[in-house]
Amino acid sequence: MQRKILSFHAQVWKIWCFMFFERYSHSKLKMCRLFGVFILAFSFSNHCKAQKGDPNPYADLFAHSSLSKMENYVGLGSDWGSRIYNLDTPAKDYVLGLNKIDGFDESPVEARNFPSFKKEVIKTLEAEPEPIQSLLKDKLFRIYVCEDLGGSAISGFIQENGNTKGGFVLLDAKVLDRKANEWITYKENSIYTKGRLAVNVRIEPDEANTKNNALRYILLHEFGHILSGTQKIGPSFFDAFRSYLRFPFFSGIWKSEKIASMDTSFFPIRSKIHFYSGSVSLDEEWEKIYPVLEKSPFPTLYSATNADDFFAESFVSYVHVILEKRPWVLEIKDGEKVLYQMENGITKPSLEKQREIIRKILFKL
Repeated sequence: MQRKILSFHAQVWKIWCFMFFERYSHSKLKMCRLFGVFILAFSFSNHCKAQKGDPNPYADLFAHSSLSKMENYVGLGSDWGSRIYNLDTPAKDYVLGLNKIDGFDESPVEARNFPSFKKEVIKTLEAEPEPIQSLLKDKLFRIYVCEDLGGSAISGFIQENGNTKGGFVLLDAKVLDRKANEWITYKENSIYTKGRLAVNVRIEPDEANTKNNALRYILLHEFGHILSGTQKIGPSFFDAFRSYLRFPFFSGIWKSEKIASMDTSFFPIRSKIHFYSGSVSLDEEWEKIYPVLEKSPFPTLYSATNADDFFAESFVSYVHVILEKRPWVLEIKDGEKVLYQMENGITKPSLEKQREIIRKILFKL
């Protein structure tokens, strides 16, 4: 690829020089050569940057945290009870490092209701059917419970001899105290300033609208991040630079972690969407968001925030909607009046390749 680019721009340079040689003086020919060299250098620099990828601010933290090292998980128990811990010092240090990078001030503490919350986590995990149950047992090595995390949940990765073997998840027991529909509705509305309109999301029928099913959805999303590492879906989180160019799951959709292919033309407001920021007016902008989202290759709005969450959200959407046939409906409401309604987009024709990749992971094809 680099040879082709060099060859092309060498030809451009020769043509420019020939034109100026025929018509202008020797001094103009010098300018032409300099301009040609500039074009060549600029194009080659941009190509190399795209191949190399963006700097990864988390690489040093992941590489040096004791939570990332496989030797700390020797003798891993097969039962979920042996894998669930209250916050300890290594886990706290990991969160503090992550929060510092992300600009959060929170300092996590141990969960006060750890025994009861642990029971709920075990109940949630044991309720998962196959093939999810086996995949979780194989790749989810540990769950930490805390409070004041700086979010609902975060995940991390465990390496052995340079390969990502599995991962861990940290949960905030204090934050995760909502039923499924209330939690995801709260999350979706966290983007917007207070106004007349509001978003309502339903991911469970009334009889299944429980805190356990909110926890289930969150765990599956975080587990999606872990799978992206173990299955090499995207660039390694341990690399100093991360590029998505050679990974089929992101092809044609993501140029980099935070830049989508359709940003300038089809979905320009996408880059302004930040969950938990309260920075966008739903009243003024909803028609630029959800109708466009429905026509895009993103299954949910959260999946449109960055490339890594594109996979994690696609994974949980696949399990939730396709595998387990649960509902996922979003409405824009003005009081009781429904202005707009859409479903999870994981079944879109534009996501056929992504569905096939997830299906192969789940069923080991």
